[in-house]
Amino acid sequence: MNLVDNKYETLVKSYLDGNCPAEEALELLSWVVESEENRVYFKSQKEADEVWHLTDFAMPDDAALNIDAALDAINAKIDAQEETKTVEMPWLRRNYKYVAGIAAALVVALFLGFLVTGPSNSTVTVASNEQNIETPMLLPDGTSVTFDGEAEISYPKEFVNSTRSVNFTGVASFDVVADKEKPFVIHCDRMDVEVLGTSFLLSANAAADKYFVDLYTGRVKMTAFDGKGNVTSQLEVLPGERGVLDLAQGELKTMTYGEVKAEELKTERVLDFNNVVLSTIVDALEYVYEVDIELDEAYASEKLTARFSDQESIDEVLETIAAVFDFTLTKQDGVYLIR
Repeated sequence: MNLVDNKYETLVKSYLDGNCPAEEALELLSWVVESEENRVYFKSQKEADEVWHLTDFAMPDDAALNIDAALDAINAKIDAQEETKTVEMPWLRRNYKYVAGIAAALVVALFLGFLVTGPSNSTVTVASNEQNIETPMLLPDGTSVTFDGEAEISYPKEFVNSTRSVNFTGVASFDVVADKEKPFVIHCDRMDVEVLGTSFLLSANAAADKYFVDLYTGRVKMTAFDGKGNVTSQLEVLPGERGVLDLAQGELKTMTYGEVKAEELKTERVLDFNNVVLSTIVDALEYVYEVDIELDEAYASEKLTARFSDQESIDEVLETIAAVFDFTLTKQDGVYLIR
């Protein structure tokens, strides 16, 4: 028996009714991905809500549905509401309430998954807003996708085939629900990314000269194609690595975190660390500056968010880190010691 806390029953109802504030929508998102039981319950409520919307909009009973008439009925009903945001789909147009401000971007993106029932092969196209904010959403299998700025993803209403395939362009973080029998495959023009269950950042902007995957957990396989759709190369990416596709060459390669940071310093003239553990930062600094650093194991899991310019020496970088954590920094026989 599926027992759901009254709090989340209320949140789901509020969410499907379009009355859920952004912070509650994000709390619900976290709850849904916690377990298979939560996802099953959420899916059942979603499907029931979809059936209700179809009857609520009084779709024609005639076997040959007059889609234009149905759309007119839908839009006439929603026109009476406050300001709306319109989402275009291959077989149906549907309006959603638009909530002003940054919270709206979060809620609208989450709501894009809740669409009325259509043909079995219909797809939903989801585009992020153009504001520079992170926009989370859930796919039908519970996979979480967080857009980083402009991005677009298309996916089926349900993953019924042997793979969970989506089309994607832009930049986003994925937290893929594990399913060994049904791999998750992302199609990005001239590159596919196949995963079983993992978390990673994917950058595949249409105008870019390179695509890349930063893998956090699990394992992914990248496949590159030429302009005719022929496979040109394949490779597996492991946690802590970046898989890169050079579109001009059609070649894939992996980069360590240190190599990524060295390239970042060369091209962008900065070193950016966003909530990164010190052990990883030290490894990167050793590679970039070609020095030896010994970090006390007691501090290895401490996390740091910082930005250093290419004008700062390794001594200045390490002195800043030591000051932030109140560490002792010394140098002995050419080796930097952090204690």
